[in-house]
Amino acid sequence: MVDVYCDPEVMRYIPGEALDDLDAVRRRLVTYGIAQKERGLSSWALVERESGKVIGDGGFGTFELTGDVELGYTLAREHWGRGYGTEAAGACLRAGLEHLDVERIIALVDVENFRSLRVPERIGMERVGEIEAHGRPDILFATSRR
Repeated sequence: MVDVYCDPEVMRYIPGEALDDLDAVRRRLVTYGIAQKERGLSSWALVERESGKVIGDGGFGTFELTGDVELGYTLAREHWGRGYGTEAAGACLRAGLEHLDVERIIALVDVENFRSLRVPERIGMERVGEIEAHGRPDILFATSRR
């Protein structure tokens, strides 16, 4: 996950900044384990089937402004443009709708993150508006259990 979390280009549209080193990555992963244990949702490793290599993460957090479950994913730069983001986001969304007791799941995409803007629509989420989050304008996507 160092290739993901420590790469400023990968983290460009993710709240916060690129992490500094392996220890910071380890601390982040520990928080994900705690979130899974306490809330039953977190981000999980994305593993490339062919190589068995961890290439990113995908999963859920809680969007603080609304309390909604938020879908998110990140990929190492060398794996961009191969459909992994769409595949991972779709799998997470299906699992979330099946297993989480929530009315809706949202996704936020920075308006300048052109690579990711189509992913939520590809997996069946609807564009519902714009919102400012973490000091930046984002497109808000949502899907509901109905």
